[in-house]
Amino acid sequence: MNKSGFLALAAQLAPGIFRVRCGTWLAIAVGLLGVFALLAWGAVSLFGWFWGQAKSLAEIAPEAARGAIGRVEQAVPGAREQLGKFVPALKPEPPPRDVSGTDVGPVARYPGLARSHWHREGREITVRYEGEADFAAVLDHYVKGFAAQGYAQNLLSATSGEEKHEYLKSADRVGFTLTQKPKGGLKVTLVAVLP
Repeated sequence: MNKSGFLALAAQLAPGIFRVRCGTWLAIAVGLLGVFALLAWGAVSLFGWFWGQAKSLAEIAPEAARGAIGRVEQAVPGAREQLGKFVPALKPEPPPRDVSGTDVGPVARYPGLARSHWHREGREITVRYEGEADFAAVLDHYVKGFAAQGYAQNLLSATSGEEKHEYLKSADRVGFTLTQKPKGGLKVTLVAVLP
């Protein structure tokens, strides 16, 4: 369309445009404003959804990487140390150290767990151990250990991530709690009442 054709078309439409009522123009403006508001809302919602997806991927990625590295470590012992030379985040964590105090209870602590808490209040001593271990294996270790020492077991509560037991033998009472930590690892809490 050339310049003169455009001007001729505008000259034909102009009288019709000026005959449109103010209410109609107002309705068109409100409608366009509504469309723009919906587009802005959609853009913000879409951005929020992408942000949520990125956050969940950021939380899942380290767990997936740890799992993959764990499988590689099983297949190729020492792989983590070699990869740690190139990627510092993959360096193996130093083993946890025991805090001061003594172990309580008739059952030896599960191998690989470190004493992370020791507290005495009157005749009651609370000891907490933490570390990486299989939930079922740790539970089995303590259940069988207390049974072998002649303790009677009272199950207080059990969920997929935590179990609470009480072990009794004459005047001795030991509370036992096994908890699966949200980001991996276990926590064992023993509460012993001294005679």
